[in-house]
Amino acid sequence: MSFYYSEALVDFDGIKVKLFFSKTSRRGKWTVLLTTDLTLKFEQAYRIYSIRWQIEVFFKDSKQYLGLGKNQSQDFDAQISATTLTMIQYNILSVVKRFLDYESIGELFRGSKAETIQLTVSERIWKLIVEILTQIAEIFEIETELLMGKIISENQTITKLMNFNTLLQAA
Repeated sequence: MSFYYSEALVDFDGIKVKLFFSKTSRRGKWTVLLTTDLTLKFEQAYRIYSIRWQIEVFFKDSKQYLGLGKNQSQDFDAQISATTLTMIQYNILSVVKRFLDYESIGELFRGSKAETIQLTVSERIWKLIVEILTQIAEIFEIETELLMGKIISENQTITKLMNFNTLLQAA
């Protein structure tokens, strides 16, 4: 991508900073990048800013639409699980947006939030597993229930866990 840009070294409240003024076309709006690293070239500063901006967008969207930071558990593992699930959900929704080209990512997140806001961590994990298996079943053009049945019946570890959970519920 080509840019029109200019740079200036200035003193900002006693601190030397470098300002980059840039726009993407002759008629575009000017934007400003500020850095305290006076050795940076425009391309380097822009690349760093682009990466940082993606992180900021992730946090804003995840907090606003996916409930990042709303887990009230005092258990560290539960906090890690909730954050990890939010990140997975964000990544999945971002890929969906990229392929389906929704009008706005906010609408996609709002729709997802309504479905998952009340779910516990284990329910969210199970929902993600079922959704992934559904997508795999569609790719291979087989029924989801058939795929899940084969996975459960042909895997001794899963069968043992299913039997253990049945025993726990009966007790």
